[in-house]
Amino acid sequence: MSLPRLVLGTAALGLPYGLPKPGSTTPALIPDDAAAALVAAAVAVGVHRFDTAPAYGVAEERLGRHLGPRGTVWTKVDHRLEAGPALAGGLDASIQASLQRLQRPRVDLLQWHNWTRRLGEDPSWARAWAGLAGDPRLGGRGCSTYGVEDALAAVASGHFELVQVEGNLLNPAVLEAVAIPARAAGVAIAVRSVFLQGVLTPTGATLPPHLAGLAPARARAEARAEALGMPLNHLALRAVLDHPAVSWVLLGLDGEDQLADAVAAAARPPLDPAVRAGLADLVVADARLTDPRCWARP
Repeated sequence: MSLPRLVLGTAALGLPYGLPKPGSTTPALIPDDAAAALVAAAVAVGVHRFDTAPAYGVAEERLGRHLGPRGTVWTKVDHRLEAGPALAGGLDASIQASLQRLQRPRVDLLQWHNWTRRLGEDPSWARAWAGLAGDPRLGGRGCSTYGVEDALAAVASGHFELVQVEGNLLNPAVLEAVAIPARAAGVAIAVRSVFLQGVLTPTGATLPPHLAGLAPARARAEARAEALGMPLNHLALRAVLDHPAVSWVLLGLDGEDQLADAVAAAARPPLDPAVRAGLADLVVADARLTDPRCWARP
């Protein structure tokens, strides 16, 4: 089997991530043996692309140890780097440190972590980033963004072959905004937050108090999925996977059971275009509710 458009996001390999498990009040870092099993299972079912970052705790180290030379790896620059005269050296050091942790001589994509339009307007940033063109350690350059403004600026900038954006059933605004400009510019789009850190999965059936505001929207989405004869998380994945502007879909998973379920969802027939268009009424008007950066933590 091959699932070339699915990318395993590795935040859960290195940090406590997503919703708490039943019986717990806070997320927990998965054990190293579980991380190894998840990576091996991903390769076995045909998921060969992995997205990681220095900001994800021990994710790069774990991925390097458990993946070895197999697969395709995307990583990001050190999130603490800033524009300025020392940026070129900082980029070089960040790349070298990631390669050492990943135990490979090259990454297939280097992304600027949480790029902004304002950063792109800084000449020192543009010079340092342009200096990476042709670097044999990199297969390509991309970025991750938040929000419509920065995603559109990234697509139009000419600095990136790929732009990673957030998108899901409850918040498709960024994806819809960049779809046509990205196609015109020849920029690939990768979408993360498909399950909204677990809200749009079975685990989200019982939301913690700080996410109670999402419960009505989740209930509506679950009812729609049931009417279509599928679990909510399957509808969430298909809605993004079937979008014509999406090249890759990143899945933040923390166990083999979640991986198997995602593979089953990916094996479903595509949604009818009319069904996909009808999902627009599930959108949450208050973007703060669907932005994990705005969530109050317990």
